Amino acid sequence: MIHVKHIARSAAGAALLLVLAGCGSGGEEAGGALSVDRVVEVAEKSGKEGADTCPLPYDAGAAAEAAKLDRSVEPGAAGAEADEPVAIAEGGRTTDPQSPWAGKPGALISCSYHLDGEDLKVRTGAVSEGSAVYLQAPVIQAAGGMDLSALKAYTVKGAEAKPGEAVQSGDGNVVTVRLDSGGKGDVALVLTVGDSGKTSLERGQVLALARAFASQAK
Repeated sequence: MIHVKHIARSAAGAALLLVLAGCGSGGEEAGGALSVDRVVEVAEKSGKEGADTCPLPYDAGAAAEAAKLDRSVEPGAAGAEADEPVAIAEGGRTTDPQSPWAGKPGALISCSYHLDGEDLKVRTGAVSEGSAVYLQAPVIQAAGGMDLSALKAYTVKGAEAKPGEAVQSGDGNVVTVRLDSGGKGDVALVLTVGDSGKTSLERGQVLALARAFASQAK
């Protein structure tokens, strides 16, 4: 079963998002396959309690094959309980002033897989204004084991990348890919494997996994 733990944003995380938001979104925009409206619509249909299947058409088997893994990518977080949801969706057309999406509809759809005992997360974020990469700064920091300076440098690079360009963390277990949003707003996929900057996969395998999932987004 696919599982994603809901990531509660701490006061520090919220403050970090405000700092990063001032950096702008950057990059080029062009016609594409996954719009902000589409991500919002899918997230709202998934519901707050989660979904039984990943609501976006990601094919973990095909991604594993593209990355030439010697083991399969299985659905579900490592050690997940049977009653845990397949995917978690956050955001939507909210009016909550404390929400990162307040006044600028957006959403975050998170799906989870595992390789043996190692978690692999695929998060797809979208915002109608600003950067979908900055929106995911807290999970990028935790998974990549980054300090604030490294996090800011990485997220700025990811936010300024052209759609389709993969940006990998220094330790290699985080890859960010801005997706083609159709010229409106910003959509970004963040793939993480392992935790705190550590993974058993090679850098090239993590990069290939992220590129494969990004090519499936629609």
